[in-house]
Amino acid sequence: CRRVARTALVVVTLFWIIFALLKGFQSEGGIMSIFENYTDILPWLAIIILWFVAWRWEILGGLLIIFFSIYLALDLGVFEGNSTEGLMIITPLAMTGFMFVFIGFRIWYARKSEAAQTEA
Repeated sequence: CRRVARTALVVVTLFWIIFALLKGFQSEGGIMSIFENYTDILPWLAIIILWFVAWRWEILGGLLIIFFSIYLALDLGVFEGNSTEGLMIITPLAMTGFMFVFIGFRIWYARKSEAAQTEA
C-alpha cells in the first residue's frame, strides 16, 4: 500500500513538472522561455519536498499534501468555478494525500496492536 501512494505522487508530480516545462516552450525564446515560466514549476517542486516528508512520516506528509492541494485550489480559483484545469490538477493530488493519511493510520494502528500483543 505504501508503494502505491508513493508511486502515484511521483507520477502526478513528474507529469505536471514536464507539462510546466513544455508550457515554457510555447513562448518564443527557446530554452530561456522555460526560465521565464519558473512560477509554473515551483508548486510541483514543493510537492517533491512534501513527497520526501510523506515518505518518512505518512500522516504528516499526507496532511501537508492535502493542505497544499487546498491552497492550490484557492490560488487557481477552483472553488469559484473559474478553473476546470485547476480541478484536474488538484483532484489526484488530494487523493494521493488521503492515501498517505490512510496508510499512515493503518501502519500506526498495526504498530499499536502489535505493541499491545507483546505486552499481553
